[in-house]
Amino acid sequence: MPRLFTRYTPFAAVLMVGLLLAGCENQLEAPATITLQTRSAAEVLPAEARFVGMMNLSAMQHNATFNPLGDMSGEAGARVRDFIERTGFDPATDLQEVYFAASTMDARARPSFVAYATYDRERLLDYVEQNMRDTFERSDYRGVPVYRATQDDHTFAFALATGNMIVGAFDASTLETMLDRLSNGGHALKDNAETMALIAQTAAGSSAWFIARDITAQLPDAPPQHTPPQPEEAMAHTALQIGKALRDVVLSVTLQDDGAEGTVLMTTKDGVSATDVADLTQGIVAAMKASSDVDDAQLRMLDEVQVRSKGDQVRVNFYLDNATLKSTGY
Repeated sequence: MPRLFTRYTPFAAVLMVGLLLAGCENQLEAPATITLQTRSAAEVLPAEARFVGMMNLSAMQHNATFNPLGDMSGEAGARVRDFIERTGFDPATDLQEVYFAASTMDARARPSFVAYATYDRERLLDYVEQNMRDTFERSDYRGVPVYRATQDDHTFAFALATGNMIVGAFDASTLETMLDRLSNGGHALKDNAETMALIAQTAAGSSAWFIARDITAQLPDAPPQHTPPQPEEAMAHTALQIGKALRDVVLSVTLQDDGAEGTVLMTTKDGVSATDVADLTQGIVAAMKASSDVDDAQLRMLDEVQVRSKGDQVRVNFYLDNATLKSTGY
C-alpha cells in the first residue's frame, strides 16, 4: 500500500483507512440507541477524552482473517491454555467488548480501558494471587482488589470491578478515579454531550468504532516538501489540509465472514465547506488510484469508493474483502 498510510499518523489511522476501502450503502443515516454496556462504560471513562473507541470481540470472531488476540501458538499459546484450564476464562470467547478513552491519539496517550467479559471472579483472582505475585503488586480500593505492574518506569493497573467488568489504566490514581465513578458517579464521558451524540450515531451494529474529537489540535505540522513535491508528499499535504478543516472524525467498521464494511464520518469546523473537503478527499482517492503501489484488487475497490457531503459532514463508505484485508497487514 502507499507509504502514506504508515507515515502520517494518527490522522491516517482514522481517515485514511476509509480512503483505502470501497463503497457500500450508508448505514448511519439515523441516530442509534446506545447499548447498556456502552452507557455503563461511559459512566466510568473520563469526560475529557478526545479519542474514544470500542472493539466488539464477540462480533470479530465471525471473521477468521481479523484476529485481535494474535497468535496463540508456541510457548505463549501454552501459557494461555494453562490459564484457560485453571481459570475457566477463555479470552477468545469470553471477552465481549473493550472500550478505551484517551486525551490524545499519539504515543503520549495513556488510555483508560473498560472490558466486559464472562468470568468466574474468584477463580481469576485466585490465579493472579497464586501465579503472578512477582508481576503484580496488590492493593485494595473501595473493597476492590487492584493489581499494579511496573516495568521500566511504566505502570499498568487493573481491577475486576464487578462480576463482568474489568477496568484498566496506566497509573493507579486513574484507575482509582474510575472506581470512584463506578461507586458514586462523578464527571464522566456520559456527561460529554457531543461525544455521546457521536457514539449514538455510529455505535449500533458496529464491530468496532473510533471517535476522534478536536482533530486540528492533534495533527502534526506539515513536513517540508521537495520542489516540486513528490506524489506521496502531495497526498500527505492534502490529508493534513483535510484534517485542519475538521472538528471530529468517526470510523465505524462491521466485520462480516468475507470482509469488513463501514463508514468514515468527518464533521467540518465552522465556516468550512463540507463540499470542499469532499472534493479534496476525492482527490486523494484519485491520487491513490494512480499510485504504482496499488494492486489490481485495491484499485477495483478504490473505484467503488463513495464520498458524499451533506450539511457539515462528509461520509466515505467502504468495503474491504478478506483477501485485501490480509494484503494491507490488518
